[in-house]
Formats: sequence, C-alpha cells, structure tokens
Amino acid sequence: MDRNHRIGSIAMQKPVGKVKLISKKGSTLHDFPYRSPDRKCPHFWIINVTPPGPAHCVHSCIYCYARQAIYSDYSAETLVYDNLPALVEKDLKRINLCPPVSISNVSDPCQPIPELRIEVKRLVQLLMHYGVSFSITTKGDPGFLLDLPGFAAYQPKFVAVTIEGTADILLLLSPAAPAFDRRLEAVRRLAGLGIDTLIRFDPVFLHLFQALYGNSWFDQIERLMGTFAATGAKHIICSTGRLSKNRTLSADTSLWQQVLEIVRRLSREAARRFEQEYRYERGGTSQGYLLKRELRLGFHHRLKAIVERNGMTYATCQELSAPESDSAGLPHCERFRLPFSRKQADGHFRAIDGCTANCHVTCREMSSPPCQQPELVSAHPFKLSHLRERTAPGNRLPGMI
Repeated sequence: MDRNHRIGSIAMQKPVGKVKLISKKGSTLHDFPYRSPDRKCPHFWIINVTPPGPAHCVHSCIYCYARQAIYSDYSAETLVYDNLPALVEKDLKRINLCPPVSISNVSDPCQPIPELRIEVKRLVQLLMHYGVSFSITTKGDPGFLLDLPGFAAYQPKFVAVTIEGTADILLLLSPAAPAFDRRLEAVRRLAGLGIDTLIRFDPVFLHLFQALYGNSWFDQIERLMGTFAATGAKHIICSTGRLSKNRTLSADTSLWQQVLEIVRRLSREAARRFEQEYRYERGGTSQGYLLKRELRLGFHHRLKAIVERNGMTYATCQELSAPESDSAGLPHCERFRLPFSRKQADGHFRAIDGCTANCHVTCREMSSPPCQQPELVSAHPFKLSHLRERTAPGNRLPGMI
C-alpha cells in the first residue's frame, strides 16, 4: 500500500452540525489559568468565541486538549457566543489597565461558519474601536477580517497561523481544517499587507514525520522552514506536543493513544519509539506526556539554527525555558509586542510605551514598571484589582472605579 493510500485511509472528516447562537454568562476577563515561575506566556485577556467541546470547532484536530477540557460542553450543536461585544465593553468600563486580548483559545475563531465569523468581526471591531492590543490564532483564513476598515493597519496586533507539518501531516492531524496550501496562502496574504504574522509549527510529532519520511524526515522539516520564510512570516513557535493518557468522553480513548495509533498504522518501528520516548513530566507549564527532555532540547536547537538562517526568529511553547531554546532579544515567545493599554479621558485606551505584557520577565527588577502597577509583575494570573490602576484621587479619569 503506497503512502497516499495509507494516509487517505486514516484521515476522516467530521460533518458540521447545526449552529446555535447562545449568550455567554458573566465576565470574559480572565488570564491563562496557571501559575508557575516557569511561565512563558505574557498576561492575556482570553476571549473564547465558543465554549470548549468537540462540536464547537469543526477542525477535529486529534491532539486538541481544549476540545476535551473538563468543563467542555458536549452538545451535538455547534455553539457560538453572540453577546461578546456587550460583555467585553462592560468589562472595559470596569478597568483602567487593559491586558492584550487573545482570540480564541478553545476553538478556532476563523472557522468557515458564517455565524461565528459575524460574531468575531463584531468583537474585533469593538477592540479596535477602544484601542486594545489583540492577537488571533487560527488554522483557518482570517481574510474575512480585512473587510473591517483599518484592520490591516491597526496596531498593535498579530495573527498566528498553525501549520503542524507537511500536507501529509495536516491530513492526518487536522483533516477538517484548511489544507496546507490554503494556510500558506493565508500567511502570505497577511504578511504581504504588512500584518505581523507568525507560524505555529505546533505540535510537531517527530515520530509521525519519521513514519512518513523515514531517514529523510528532518530534510522535510528543513524544507518547510524555507517555505515558511518565503511566505513573509517573521517568527516560528514550535512544540513537540503535550499529550494525556486520560480517556476522553467523546472518543473513549486518550489523545496519546490516538496519536500513537496513527503513527503505528504507518510504521510499527516509529510507534515503538513513540511509546518509549514520550514520558510523563510534572512541573513547569507542560504537565503530561512529553518527548524526552534531551530529545526535544536537541531537536529545538537544531531547528532554531535553521529558522534563524532563514531570517526568522524562533521560540518554543512552554516546554523549554527561553534561555534554553528561544532566539535572543524576544519580548516573549510570540515575538510581537502586545502591550497593556491605559484608559484615556475619553474612555478609549492607548498602548503603554515600554510594556511587553510579559510582566514577570520584563519588569521583574522594576519597582515602578511602565504600567505603574507592580502587582502585575507576577507569574500568577492577573486579578481584576490589578487592572484598576492606582491613581491619586485628584488625578482620576472619568469612569474610574
């Protein structure tokens, strides 16, 4: 059986269910929910455009932990929040320091679902109106956002497009997401308009590359980096995956097992190495089954050198520290500066000069950080009280709490 046949027999697409608009309850204002001195993520205001759950992202990526979160909604319908602008505007009126916004961490905000795209456009338009920093992470095509006046030129923002590998790899890992060439074209179009654009080469399952390409597997990755550089992308983020052996409610098997079975159908030898070389690690921010530390460290060092030779910068997502694996001089692992913003007299926000939002790193030694809120200089998630800027009573701005 040839490789194309084997891949085609494994990859399956999931039909899109009925779409239902629902109202989200409560505030959207929350950070990444983990605390660790090894934290690599800046403070972000995470705004999810759907609940987590298998039906709410049509890409059906087999490794996606967000679809199997303990608080996931297992409705058969695809649920989309239709009241996010109102909720976000309410929160904006409560705060005076605004974190950069991340859209969306439990589902793709650029899925080909008309109802979802309408709501994402409404949300982005609101953030631009108020002058807030934001980023978008997607496997889809963000081109529909170019319909918004001023979107291409708006700063500060960036777009991250996830491309986990070659066209063969994408067909196996994210079969219902846009194909390889379409994702490349999305990057090329955005970068061509001057939009800060990065590629998430994430997750990279080395054993899947080995199963498909044998001894030439790393040559395939090296060629990919040249292809990525040619799109105009300026930065690569990479990880070798974090998997769980806990069974999922929707599939009655674990994410680890699902990846293993795909590798095994292509190569029993590669599957044997996968079982040996993914080991459980506790600590830092990547608890779960990870590629052995010495193997991932060697891989990232090798790949970083190639990425930098292609004129881009490189960083790893959580699984190694910045000094161990990232290009020098980055404000954080996603390269592009997304600062906190300060409320102005008219209620809009302005980016804070010198801020990276990576407070626990950039401002660690500062008694008076650029935002004038030293409590944000922490690897813990921010609290609402941290966003109510300390100001002398005579200097309060309209709307301050």
